[in-house]
Amino acid sequence: MRIDSHHYLASAHPIEHLASILERNRFEGSFWIVQPGQDPAPAAHPMIQGFAIDWERRELRHPKLRAVSLDLANGLPDARDLAAVARRGLALDVDLRSEHLALVPKLVDAAPGLQIVLAEHGWPDGFQALAAHPQVSIKAIGLLDTAYRPQVQLALRTFGPHRVMFGSAWPNCLPDRIWKATLAGFTQCIGAQSMESRELLLGENARRIYRLGETWPELSASTTMN
Repeated sequence: MRIDSHHYLASAHPIEHLASILERNRFEGSFWIVQPGQDPAPAAHPMIQGFAIDWERRELRHPKLRAVSLDLANGLPDARDLAAVARRGLALDVDLRSEHLALVPKLVDAAPGLQIVLAEHGWPDGFQALAAHPQVSIKAIGLLDTAYRPQVQLALRTFGPHRVMFGSAWPNCLPDRIWKATLAGFTQCIGAQSMESRELLLGENARRIYRLGETWPELSASTTMN
């Protein structure tokens, strides 16, 4: 399954627009990063396989909720709250910035069973050291050209092809580049790969790490958003 593991939605760019783009490019689904204050109702669209909600709304119950987004600029959460997220089977999405590199191992120590996904925009020096923690994965976000090829190649060598994934950051790439340009940028950065590795990077890792497509007994399709 091919998955765009990181996209946004806006009134001018609804899921219907992205769905048509993904279908044309043979992608079966997407993972939506819900912004603070946004209504997660569009997650009902069949193209959205799962979504992440911001930390303040982590108690939300929804059958497609698969992760919680955390901004480390607000500091480390309480270890008990992190453990509660892990017990629900949710992952933790973290925007990685250079000033927060030292905090990621503390997240690992606070909740050893928590899957942590680093959304990598700027590739800060030293990010590869985080690959020492098996529960940490990384998303290459919105690559528009090959300038980041050395960092992506370094991520592949250190994290391995089972812990790196593609995310478009659509529609934030607009108007400079269309969605397909972000995919082209990513594939050029990863270079020659086996068919198995390409499928991992383009969707299978996202499916596995976010547990997309799984049915969680405690969350029925009629679950309310409260």
